[in-house]
Amino acid sequence: MELASVLTDKGSINISRATIETLTRLILQDINGIIHLKRTNLRKRTALLTENGDKENGNGAQEVRVEIKPDTIIINLYLIIQYGIKIPDLTWEVQTKIKEKLKKVTNLEIEQIDVHIQGIRFSKKYHNRGTLVAPGTFLKIF
Repeated sequence: MELASVLTDKGSINISRATIETLTRLILQDINGIIHLKRTNLRKRTALLTENGDKENGNGAQEVRVEIKPDTIIINLYLIIQYGIKIPDLTWEVQTKIKEKLKKVTNLEIEQIDVHIQGIRFSKKYHNRGTLVAPGTFLKIF
């Protein structure tokens, strides 16, 4: 089990990778524009091959990956977002909020948060019989 340590004047506090992943998922729920976390086939297959599968970390295949190294913590997020959201603004908000809130709650320094946009979800008004229709492409013929 990977642990991140926070040194205090009275000792050290160890925080597991699964705890950091769970806190990150909770923070992401408060950000508008994110539909859900991407589930990858590799994670699904890995969960099936392990004995405890999804039991260990609740949602198992949800894609928040935390890498704990001796001097740094790296977080990788795999997201599906709503159509119409400005990706640079959303990723800036995600990175800032996660870094600030994890620092406040755990006192851990997060060095890097990589956001991978895995897909865009369109609302039903942009779909017509299963085919994507761009707004404003129809001409009225009288």
